[in-house]
Amino acid sequence: PICYIATKKEVAPDKPMGFSLSLRKYLVGSILTEVEQYKTDRILILSFEKINELGVKRRVKLIVELMGKHSNIILVDENFILLDLLKKFSIEENKLRLLMGGAKYKFPIIYEKKSPNEITSKEFLEYKSENTLVQNIDGIGKISAKYMTDYEKLKGLLNDPASPTLYKSNGIVEYGAIFNLFSGDYEVVKFETINEMIDTYILETLNSEQFSNKKRALSKVVEKELKKNKKTIKNITKDIEKYSTYENYKKIGDILAANLYSLKGYEKKVVLFDFYENCNVDITLNPQKTPNENLDNYYKLYTKHKRGFIHSYKRLEIIKEEIKYLESILSFINVAVDKKTLEGIEEELISNRYIKKIIKSKKKKKIAKMIPPTIEIDGLILYYGRNNIENEFITFKVGDRHDTWFHAKDVPGSHLIVKADIENISSETLYKIGELASQHSKVGIGETIRIDYCLKKYVKKVKGSKIGFVIYSNERSIFVKKK
Repeated sequence: PICYIATKKEVAPDKPMGFSLSLRKYLVGSILTEVEQYKTDRILILSFEKINELGVKRRVKLIVELMGKHSNIILVDENFILLDLLKKFSIEENKLRLLMGGAKYKFPIIYEKKSPNEITSKEFLEYKSENTLVQNIDGIGKISAKYMTDYEKLKGLLNDPASPTLYKSNGIVEYGAIFNLFSGDYEVVKFETINEMIDTYILETLNSEQFSNKKRALSKVVEKELKKNKKTIKNITKDIEKYSTYENYKKIGDILAANLYSLKGYEKKVVLFDFYENCNVDITLNPQKTPNENLDNYYKLYTKHKRGFIHSYKRLEIIKEEIKYLESILSFINVAVDKKTLEGIEEELISNRYIKKIIKSKKKKKIAKMIPPTIEIDGLILYYGRNNIENEFITFKVGDRHDTWFHAKDVPGSHLIVKADIENISSETLYKIGELASQHSKVGIGETIRIDYCLKKYVKKVKGSKIGFVIYSNERSIFVKKK
């Protein structure tokens, strides 16, 4: 948990939680008058003031307890009576403090530590030898304790001005500190203020972690569906093999029908002439049935197996199309570079019922106008899709008949629409657009890929096909290497 002034505004949820409504009620229109720290602990007290409809000043405080898993945000009035809190507890759950609306707020019990300004050299050496710096000195954490190899380093930190710094390794943030704690092979990024450092730290670590977690979660959903469909393919293939001999049953039925007059009935096996192959053939019969019943049985088997074969083959094509579609989504997930792109992919998965929407608002959600991303290459405006919904949108809603359409050949990836006729695009620009198409496709870096392009009027949607799936003609091609 952390408390700081963010530069990037997060998108508010469709349905605000109860505590958010309390904050709106008491804080909207208020002025932040004071920010205090309780003693030297991780507790902030934010004081607010506003004038109500009757012209009376109303004061409230927002107490932010940054205590690890016990963190909480508590709203109290000027007399510290609880108005609301983020995490609510019953008396049984928290016997040390009563955290319920209407109760008097009490600060958590804090283990008193010594101020670093009061520590003597002797005490420092004693705590250091016992490995108890964190337990005994206020404001010392595990990482800073490792840095403090001697008493002089502690005093140096206290006397040195704050120097907010991020320490990176291979472009990834490893540590953030307000003092020069670390040495070694780190990329050092300095900041003017502590808040700027924290803001950057959050954007590059916590938000990055959320992005990675979302990416993993969506990939897991798609990979699970792919695994299920590939297993289904194996089962269908077995069924096709099983039903593929349906013509044999018809042949046997025809042979029996031609020789029905010569059959005695209730026989286990008969030898008859096969006029299809010009040879005799053994035919197994059910001795408990008449010749006509055996004949009907073979024709029924023919009908059943033929129907099973046709059904299985059609289902095989549907599942193959499904796999192709899922692989395209997985490709979009893999090349996604921001949270918004993943949210678009998630919406696509929800709309196709691969993911269940947990929260269903009673009010109909207003659908935002789709704005696909654009890029300019050599003065030409280019649109590209980050998921199948956007692919279909830019191809059939954004693209005009004489615009140029691009796509990687036989590989999941983005549709690209260039607002220009093919003849007005130079070969150098075509190659640059091809490189962009390769970057938004499934192929690996360094692989050479064929990029097809044609006028948008030659791109058609097949009735009943998955969203974003098209066929095209009159195409030309270029080959590019993915960078």
